[in-house]
Amino acid sequence: MSAKRVSAIAVALVAAFLFAACGGGSSDSSASGSSSGAKAGGTISIQGQDANDHGTKAATSGSSVEVEMDDYYFEPTVITGTAGETITLDLKNNGSTTHNFSLPSQKISEDLSPGDTKSVTVTFPSSGTALFVCKFHASMGMRGGLL
Repeated sequence: MSAKRVSAIAVALVAAFLFAACGGGSSDSSASGSSSGAKAGGTISIQGQDANDHGTKAATSGSSVEVEMDDYYFEPTVITGTAGETITLDLKNNGSTTHNFSLPSQKISEDLSPGDTKSVTVTFPSSGTALFVCKFHASMGMRGGLL
């Protein structure tokens, strides 16, 4: 194989690698798998539903995690922990409209007006993902998950 042909193949491989590494659209990871949450503003899939991705945070048993509710996302969007662990979520509505934190599998539903804060205690599911939503804005991607 000629040096010219090897160079052309090398350039093509580098270009393909850079294209794949940079991506070309939204992030689509499944919360039944995991979410990197590396860049805010994309979307991820949680239980087959689109969610506005604003990061992932790991939690430990007994800890508290601050969850920002804004127009129209939760930050962090995904909270990871160990099955059966209980944590406190400190909810704060930084948005311009009333938002809601609903975790149907644990019968939690809290409405927060702009500027309000509330705390809720949640438990990580024994398997899979527990989906939480804003009941007012879920159709706009305001969803998240406990994983």
